[in-house]
Amino acid sequence: MPQDHLQGHLFFTYTDLPPGRLTDLRAAAVNNENFARVAVKHTLHVHLRHGSSALEKQITEFVKEVQDELSKPGFNSFGLGDCKAPKVLGDIVESIAGAIFLDSGRDTSVVWRVFQPLLHPMVTPETLPMHPVRELQERCQQQAEGLEYRACRIGNLATVEVFIDGVQIGVAQNPQKKMAQKLAARNALAALKEKEAAKTKEKEEENGKKKKNGSQTFTRQTLNDICLRRNWPMPLYRCVNEGGPAHAKRFTFAVRVNTTDRGWTDECVGEPMPSVKKAKDSAAVLLLELLNKLYS
Repeated sequence: MPQDHLQGHLFFTYTDLPPGRLTDLRAAAVNNENFARVAVKHTLHVHLRHGSSALEKQITEFVKEVQDELSKPGFNSFGLGDCKAPKVLGDIVESIAGAIFLDSGRDTSVVWRVFQPLLHPMVTPETLPMHPVRELQERCQQQAEGLEYRACRIGNLATVEVFIDGVQIGVAQNPQKKMAQKLAARNALAALKEKEAAKTKEKEEENGKKKKNGSQTFTRQTLNDICLRRNWPMPLYRCVNEGGPAHAKRFTFAVRVNTTDRGWTDECVGEPMPSVKKAKDSAAVLLLELLNKLYS
């Protein structure tokens, strides 16, 4: 009963969504996991009468997860949580909807009026999570990578491994095989994103070093080019200081240039450097900054 109203609500609310996206939206909203969370959120589960200790344990674990979700503002797993909901919790919601339907003389509008507030927050295109298995599959298709799942069961525990191009990327265990696959896919995605972030950081650092080294290499040439374009004499460098032991000498250079319209610039003294070239570069950087202020 709630399923029909939810489907109708989504269909008439998001008329511009493509069919595939609308199907994902429906799947996230209309499922036992989502109804079970509704039951826990409104404490309907405490009225369930049963004599199964195993079921009680499952309900307790699920309630704890839902409470953890509710403690995170704006978070909703919409059926993609880590703990599989006991089917009986979702059945509670559907049973109540059926009872209201019969008590109201089979008036579906009454059922929807009662249940719509209970189902909030409802999934929207903006809050719709993508299933990890699907997300990983689409990523591998885009990257032209080979994706393979290998599953085995030992006792009551299912183990699922994720391999990409023959390399294990993620693994997870759970009593339910589908849940183990979902968690393994999520672990694989996290590992891939961490790896990509590390590569990006390494590349940025490498580019930064290249940029820094490049600016040091071509600083003197840049200064020479400016002098040629303005018909100035070449820059005049002089060694201001040379010191330190033979194995760790440090050089300090100063530079100035004779401009045609302003005469000699102030002498710019660079930082102590381990080589003459780098010392001249250091001084040239300061002179370029001075020229930029004078002629900008």
